[in-house]
Amino acid sequence: MNNLNQSPRFIFKKSFLLLAQFFLIIFVYHTLKDLKDTVVITASSAGAEVIPFIKIWGMLPAAVLASYLFSKIYAIFGREKTLYIFVGLFIAFYITFAFVVYPFRDSLHLTHAQTYLTAVLPSGCRGLIAMICYWHYTLFYLSAELWSVIILAILFWGYVNETTNLEEAKKFYPLCMFTGNFAGIISGQTSYFLSHHLQDYLSWQETLQLMITLVAVCGLVIICINRWLLTHQVKPLAVQTISKKESSGSFFENLVSVCTSGPLLCIAILVIGFGLTSNLIEVVWKENIRQLHPDPQAYNAYINQITSLIGIFAVCVAFASRWLFTLFSWDKIALITPLTLFSTSFIFFMALLLPEEYLIPVTKYLDMSPIYLVVTLGSVYYILAMTAKYTIFDTTKEMAFLSVNTEEIMKAKSIIDSMGSRLGKTGASCLYQFLLITYSSTSGHLSVIGIASLLAIGVSIYTTKRLGIYLSNKTQPKVETVHSNIEVAVST
Repeated sequence: MNNLNQSPRFIFKKSFLLLAQFFLIIFVYHTLKDLKDTVVITASSAGAEVIPFIKIWGMLPAAVLASYLFSKIYAIFGREKTLYIFVGLFIAFYITFAFVVYPFRDSLHLTHAQTYLTAVLPSGCRGLIAMICYWHYTLFYLSAELWSVIILAILFWGYVNETTNLEEAKKFYPLCMFTGNFAGIISGQTSYFLSHHLQDYLSWQETLQLMITLVAVCGLVIICINRWLLTHQVKPLAVQTISKKESSGSFFENLVSVCTSGPLLCIAILVIGFGLTSNLIEVVWKENIRQLHPDPQAYNAYINQITSLIGIFAVCVAFASRWLFTLFSWDKIALITPLTLFSTSFIFFMALLLPEEYLIPVTKYLDMSPIYLVVTLGSVYYILAMTAKYTIFDTTKEMAFLSVNTEEIMKAKSIIDSMGSRLGKTGASCLYQFLLITYSSTSGHLSVIGIASLLAIGVSIYTTKRLGIYLSNKTQPKVETVHSNIEVAVST
């Protein structure tokens, strides 16, 4: 990099544009996240039961395929053109869905197939039938999920890790954390305004189209910012020291490198564990939301409020993290996420599993119905869990990547971020499918889901401690540098 690119003014401009790009990526992520849930869950009587089937029969193959295609396209075109290709494809699909597919959704619905499948399959396969017969909604769900996999996890964070040294990282990562959480607040309030306050003026179809238009505009701005960064020579640090031959590798080789590396394997287990736990509880909670708010606009408005609350809580945690990173070691901070998951999920399942006579005094005292109590406790779990995930979990995970050789980061992230959480969600979906077919509904197996969730959290706690020991013993100088830089960052 030349002297101009190392000047304080240029570094400030680079950081500002990266934060703006990150804001837009997270804004799109939250907008699509709420939209995809609303579309598939309110589409049929299957409700949230469709999610486990989509995630195993749709999302897992899509994630594997996307990871494979990403490796091929990245090797041929490089990061810049890869970002243009994927962002362009995503925008084109979202626009097509909102303005072409959704207006003709009824004619695209496979009514005859639904009638036939309902007659021949067990009642517990309602979610599978909905996934197939509402195939256009399923494709939208998959494309929305892939935005976070390709654009956020791999392209953005991979680029930041390659262009940011340890000195800059400890000043820049907390700003990313704050910016992303603020984007969640803005996204939630924007979508809530369109879904709730304008519901007398806009139909649900028009609301969806307006949201997708905002997503498309954000995507174009993301491309423009990326173009400026590359034009002004903001190049990966790895390019200066690593040859193309050293940085390339097959999908299988990248997978083997993750499995044979101590810290990378621990990071992968943590990512898988979080995906498993969150998905196990998510389906039960979202099904209760659907029963409380069956209308798409009302459902979307409620989810948007949850998104905003997550952003508000996360901003508060972001400020508190300045104190946390100063006083505590990496492993103690990283343990906040699994401990939060354990406590909130335990209370949630207690409310679900307690006999009704024990809940009646509580619901009378709080002046709310039992289903409203369950939804509220589930919302508390989701808000606190996602707050920890978007702040403490993501930050400590990215910090752990700094202990890995620079040339291994992109290889590892393409595997861990694209497939790790999918494997966790797939494991949860496999369990759900077995239980749905066996019990025919989510209400018949809550105890199994609760036990599996708590066991997964226990494994995450153990793995976090192991990763902390590994980082302390194997990469102590680098970790100490990270902590010292955090102290410098939080004092400014």
